[in-house]
Amino acid sequence: MEDILSLKESIVTYLDRSGGLRKLVEACQSLKDELCNTMKLGHLYRVVGIPARVHQGSDITWTIEACSVQNLVPENPSCISNNFQALHAASAGSPWMFSAIVANSFGSPVVPPGLYSTLKLVLLLSLVQTKDEISDAHNHLDVLTLTSDTLNVERLMTYSLGLAARSIRHPVTGELFTSLSKDEHGAGTANIHAGSAFLAAGGVCLLGDLTFYKKDRIDILQSALDSRTVSVFIPGKKYGEDVDQLLSFPVNCNFWALADALAPSKKTNRSDSVLLASMEMGPVPPQVVDAFGLVIQCREQGGNHSLLPMTVHTLKQAILPGTPVYPACMQFTTQDYKELLAYARSLKVDMSPEAEKMIHGYYMASRRVRTSVSVTSIKLLIALAQAHTKLNLRSLVLEEDVVIAVLLCENSISLRHGASALVIPPDAVFPCDLCDLESLRRRDLALEEFHQQILQFVYNYAPGAATYIGEE
Repeated sequence: MEDILSLKESIVTYLDRSGGLRKLVEACQSLKDELCNTMKLGHLYRVVGIPARVHQGSDITWTIEACSVQNLVPENPSCISNNFQALHAASAGSPWMFSAIVANSFGSPVVPPGLYSTLKLVLLLSLVQTKDEISDAHNHLDVLTLTSDTLNVERLMTYSLGLAARSIRHPVTGELFTSLSKDEHGAGTANIHAGSAFLAAGGVCLLGDLTFYKKDRIDILQSALDSRTVSVFIPGKKYGEDVDQLLSFPVNCNFWALADALAPSKKTNRSDSVLLASMEMGPVPPQVVDAFGLVIQCREQGGNHSLLPMTVHTLKQAILPGTPVYPACMQFTTQDYKELLAYARSLKVDMSPEAEKMIHGYYMASRRVRTSVSVTSIKLLIALAQAHTKLNLRSLVLEEDVVIAVLLCENSISLRHGASALVIPPDAVFPCDLCDLESLRRRDLALEEFHQQILQFVYNYAPGAATYIGEE
């Protein structure tokens, strides 16, 4: 040990006399700056360095003098639970059955099976369609839910949030994107603090009820959804610089939000709105609804469709605490779902030629019959189809995956811009209650009929339809 210490002392003495010690210190300072520049706001890193204390009373409690910074990529499970493996094997004959059962049983600690099944499926797809920070270009899957049952829907979203790789429940009064402060301890002039959206990078940011957001916050959110970037203006005079700076940061999380569909609208209807649009859109501005892309309406038939099931669900939980309320569903635990979603997220999928033609054909036909449809809707279609493929634990996107994507997308567009020649019922993805094997088969038959309707729609309205689909 003494020999090692003596050798270290000799090296330091040599460097000091030769001037190399100062060069080494300068190199380390330069290296720290370079390390800082390689880090991105809100991302995960493994930092090796020396903890350094700072003055008490500061918002910063401690710092690290870093000498090594590496991207931290969470490890994904290599398999799923035995229960889901058995279900996947039993449902292998249908391209839709596995994801249907997974969605129907999802969230049973919060809401009963069969209630809000479409929303459950969409939340699962959004959870699957998240990415780690070092991935390439990615199609995000933001979700806006319109409902009169905001309490239970928000509970379901909050429960689902715990299954994301990273997640943040954003407080209405908190900072969503960034804030600035003076750097009192470092060499820079300004600190940029990450808000909820950046802390949820690679995961989900739950915004809650948009009814309670002020107009300026809504406008900032809309801009970020449209561009997927946030710009930060740093005034030079305020922070000791000669020139102003404008920095841009990518937003890499999925946003979830809800709104009370029965709340009075704050704006007049658009010229292209239909009879049900003004009431069902509630107080959320139309341009914000369009920015979200995927809009889900939780329909309560007769006004109180969810009241009785939720009442029974709550009473059972109160009378028999700790006892499985739905034994058939409770075989899939929350941990099972975490492993399933983590495994599905890690899958790499390719688009089959048939699926690609169907997506482009539907997009072209939809744009032809409704010019108000956004050009970005094709990204939504691709994201939905990819996510449904992953949720079914496949690596190739099939036409059947595109069917689910089209049904969800068509209903979302119809809510905002009215129905088209492709008439799809609101409950198309779950046309019947799933209570046994026969009901699952009826759902498959209904989805196959919708499949043929979509192909016919493409054939009738897509320019150059022959390139997308044959007459047969």
